[in-house]
Amino acid sequence: MNFKTPALIAALALTATTSFASSDENNLVEDYLNAQAHVKAISAQLESMGVEHDANVEFNNPTPLTLKLDAYEDKLAELQSQFDVAHNTVTTEAN
Repeated sequence: MNFKTPALIAALALTATTSFASSDENNLVEDYLNAQAHVKAISAQLESMGVEHDANVEFNNPTPLTLKLDAYEDKLAELQSQFDVAHNTVTTEAN
């Protein structure tokens, strides 16, 4: 084993670690954007049904992406609940 082999192994390990970290970050960004899109979509649906709702998610400070994702997932759950109630009301009234 010459002196280049440990350096090569270290470089490959660093590249693999960076690649995995980048992949995790890409997944986080993708999840965030998906949650944001779902909030917009269900908000539009609620609006078309005439349901008053608040789809705003605001951040007062610079916020880590993980916390932003959590906030959008919470808002999505809230809006989904409002949609379920409104949909069940419309379905019940139709019968």
